[in-house]
Amino acid sequence: MPVTIDVKDGNVPKALMQLKRTLIKEGLFKELKKRKFYVKPSVARKLKREAAEKQRNKDLKRELRAAQKADF
Repeated sequence: MPVTIDVKDGNVPKALMQLKRTLIKEGLFKELKKRKFYVKPSVARKLKREAAEKQRNKDLKRELRAAQKADF
């Protein structure tokens, strides 16, 4: 899927910032970093498990904060 960024009034730095934001949002930089080196399947599973645990903890903390705000 091609990404197009319009340069308005010759403002190239702003267009470059917008392009970078778009590419970050699309996940391009994460994908490039991930493909830079080969990751063994066992290591990939371990990393995936750890990422899932981090996300669960983050979600739990968010729910606790929301519950505490609701109590007040």
